[in-house]
Amino acid sequence: MKAFWNKYKKLLIGLAAALILAGGWLLLWHRVGTQVEHAAYRSAFESLVYDGAYYKECTLETVQDYVPEAKAVGEALCGTALGSLQFPSESGTVTCPLYACKALEDAGKEKAIVLLKKEEEYLAYELSGFQYLDGEPSVWAVCASYGIGKAADIESLTLADADGNVQETITDADAVSDFYDKFIKLGECLTDEELSQAYLDAYTAEFGDDGKMQIQNGKLEATDQEAFDAAAAYWHRDVLSVTIRLRNGLMMRDCLYAPTPGIFAVYGNYKLTEPFFELKKT
Repeated sequence: MKAFWNKYKKLLIGLAAALILAGGWLLLWHRVGTQVEHAAYRSAFESLVYDGAYYKECTLETVQDYVPEAKAVGEALCGTALGSLQFPSESGTVTCPLYACKALEDAGKEKAIVLLKKEEEYLAYELSGFQYLDGEPSVWAVCASYGIGKAADIESLTLADADGNVQETITDADAVSDFYDKFIKLGECLTDEELSQAYLDAYTAEFGDDGKMQIQNGKLEATDQEAFDAAAAYWHRDVLSVTIRLRNGLMMRDCLYAPTPGIFAVYGNYKLTEPFFELKKT
């Protein structure tokens, strides 16, 4: 046995090292694989579709935008059972109960927030859109989907700058009515080529027809980086993020007001015919 060991010592040590190394790699890949599976499982819960509407997972802070008194995302927020949804998992399909938000139900408001029970955990979701508005809807279709039929349906407008800093919250009835009158006149969604043309027109008005911006196959393209940087800075001048809060409990977040190219973006991009806002100077 000793002679065998001496003769094959290097080979046996090498084999042992290889086995240890292989075992380490197997453990590593098992751990990585498990982490990937867990991440994929968790990502399946980042959004959901219920009753023709899109919902996006949100935090307690977002829930408190609708229910200021909420202390935690949990069973206490759950109202009417809405059924159940199925999600893929490592062990197969899991079924999770879905609930309306009790506080919103009691206030007679829409399903802006729903709650999902995932095992023993509750997840909150905010309404983010409607399936039937996919594509290029008119602004009238958007209004109908959100229950906007008159200016009084809008509770407030919150304006924030490009960095997310709130500039103003508009609640004055006359100001809200003025916004509504201009909003419903936006009409049909612009095509990609019409949107490109709006940006090109704004560029030409500022920099002249220098040939550095052109529409190719319906898309706006710059001939050099310097021209693009200058154009982007100009187009984004005075851009605002607009959140429209409705009295029925819904919110339309992150609408984009870009007065320089004359665009208002909500589900699609719409051409402004007149300015919506005049920011107060501080």
